[in-house]
Amino acid sequence: MAQHLRALAIAMIAMGIGGGLLSLIWMLANGGPSELSNAFEGASSVMGPIAVGIVFLNILLAVPLTFAGFGLLRMQGWARTLGMVVCALSIISIPFGSALGAYGLWVLTSMEVEPLFEHRGERN
Repeated sequence: MAQHLRALAIAMIAMGIGGGLLSLIWMLANGGPSELSNAFEGASSVMGPIAVGIVFLNILLAVPLTFAGFGLLRMQGWARTLGMVVCALSIISIPFGSALGAYGLWVLTSMEVEPLFEHRGERN
């Protein structure tokens, strides 16, 4: 299960940095939130606000995802709790956030992962 924890940590760092930057660039390239919302005008009246919401969610979760990822690499207890929270919130961000969130919750709530953090605390 330690391999899953490491893979999750790396995925969280990549999603935090990459997803946050790409969302910020996409929003700015479209002229800001209002122009991004107008870009989906032909599809549906709700698609624009949903797209803007997902972009803002990715930008807001970028820092906590990155911090949690680095903390999980070091097996810090606080990172497990933070990781569960940001994984639960990232499920809303379809499709990559949903996959990361579901995988993260599966790994972080596993009974096999809990002893990894307990033993880490004894070494400090």
